[in-house]
Amino acid sequence: MDDCVFCKIVKGGISAEKVLENEDFIVIKDANPKVEGHLLVVPKKHCRDFMSLDAGLYSGLLEMVKEVVDKLGLKDFNLVVNNGKNAGQAIEHFHFHILPRKEGDGFGLVV
Repeated sequence: MDDCVFCKIVKGGISAEKVLENEDFIVIKDANPKVEGHLLVVPKKHCRDFMSLDAGLYSGLLEMVKEVVDKLGLKDFNLVVNNGKNAGQAIEHFHFHILPRKEGDGFGLVV
């Protein structure tokens, strides 16, 4: 996808601060963080949303989330997927948000 910001990051056309990377995923700092340390786990292969992710990548996605959480020593965090426009998905390239949490951070999720 030539106009996809995440595809451009994966290809090196746009810079982003990478935290971790493997063959299938990159973990980058969110350019507009909601909390300190807000990260995005992004598949390197373009897929529109969670339902479009190649089935063989689901376990690798969770392994990457666990690896970065362990690497950073995060204890309290939210994992968020905004799937589709009405759910708040702003970029049409699937990604997981990792939101480190601490008392008094002022961020809240309604569930």
